[in-house]
Amino acid sequence: MIYAFLRGFMRFMTRGFLIGLFKVEGLENVPRRGPLIVCANHFGTLDPPMVPAFLPRPDSWSMAKSEYFRKPLTRWIFRRYQAFPVVRHTADRTALRLSFDLLQEGHVLVIYPEGTRVDAGELSEPEPGAGFIAQKAACPVLPVALTGTRECLPKGKLWPRRVPVTVRFGKPFAVPLRRRDGKRISHRDASDAIMLAIAELLPPENRGRYSDVESWRRKLEGVASPVLGA
Repeated sequence: MIYAFLRGFMRFMTRGFLIGLFKVEGLENVPRRGPLIVCANHFGTLDPPMVPAFLPRPDSWSMAKSEYFRKPLTRWIFRRYQAFPVVRHTADRTALRLSFDLLQEGHVLVIYPEGTRVDAGELSEPEPGAGFIAQKAACPVLPVALTGTRECLPKGKLWPRRVPVTVRFGKPFAVPLRRRDGKRISHRDASDAIMLAIAELLPPENRGRYSDVESWRRKLEGVASPVLGA
């Protein structure tokens, strides 16, 4: 009940404040049932609340850095927003176990593959964790690109600015354990494939490490495959 209210409040505030400037694209690409891993870029403070708010699934759970759970108020807010802590740059077994449990139960898991906000506004190297989870869970991955959130609420600012903001959902895909030739796909390559899918949804100036899209496509050929029926 509280989660539904918070999501609705986020949608109301976003659409009200950014009237005429806010867009959501690709909703038809989002599977309405079954396990799903949602992976988005993270350029701004607004990203973590915005993705679940506009995702057309009420059963989404988000990974969030453990630092947010140290203070009682922020811990209360994040838990009510169905977020759970993960210790970054580690193999956090508790967070991984919960992630796989949620996916096994058919829910949505929201991950930011880079593991932190990238203030430069360009994609950077991801952690291998997103690829590992996608391969082990063997469920669809949905790429999401957010543009304008960094400019809307810059780091250190308490009040947003009226600028164009877009949430763009891409097409779901799967990341298998092996390529067609039988060669094993590393967790690193799996994470890169996820980031490439996000990059393809972003403007060229935001692609950063993945600016040379064609080169990355050749390198990662056979790592990702379309989801049948999606």
